[in-house]
Amino acid sequence: MSFKIYRIIVPLLICISSFLIASKIAVATKVQGSVDLKEVGKKEFKVLKAGTILADGDKIRTGKTGFAVVIFIDDKSILKIKGDSEAVITGKRTAASISKKINMDGGTIRATISQQDVDFVIQTPTSVASVKGTDFWMISDPFQGDQVIGIEGLISLVNMETGQEVDVSEGMTGNSTPDGQVVASETDPESIPEDPDAAQEGPSVMRIYLEGPNGEQKVLIIEYQ
Repeated sequence: MSFKIYRIIVPLLICISSFLIASKIAVATKVQGSVDLKEVGKKEFKVLKAGTILADGDKIRTGKTGFAVVIFIDDKSILKIKGDSEAVITGKRTAASISKKINMDGGTIRATISQQDVDFVIQTPTSVASVKGTDFWMISDPFQGDQVIGIEGLISLVNMETGQEVDVSEGMTGNSTPDGQVVASETDPESIPEDPDAAQEGPSVMRIYLEGPNGEQKVLIIEYQ
């Protein structure tokens, strides 16, 4: 009798787990200051805590001194969200990876991409930045427009108003304005935002503590640069 129940319940649990995991795309590995989360389908924000698993469509909002680090669970690509920023984290799963898209309402984000063959897009009301490289800053202001600062690799910056496009390489800054202009010029070092993680030596380690159905304790350790 118990064997039959086991045969029925286990596939059901596997299906439920697969459904839940399918929508999970990232984890918040670091949270400093005022950072809130609005889960997809919810109306209210709540405080974001380190270790929170993020689903497709979750929105992160940082206060003036807020800072959050998000790591994607497929390839360890990293998103650093600085103060006064709002961004919706979305991702479409395939068999091997997650196609990532960040919808920014405004603010400052640094993206460090691990795999160049996976789609990674940041979209604002003014522009779309498609990653061909590995490391860049995106600074977005609804009234002034966007700046893309290339740290490493290549980024395609497209203006939403006119469709004009410019490639932004290492050491260059792309500017896209609400009136449709998009240009690239040499980066002023003073314009590069400060990265709160820059002074850290060695890899960061994130521990997520889990409890199994029978009360057993497990720890998921995520190590990243």
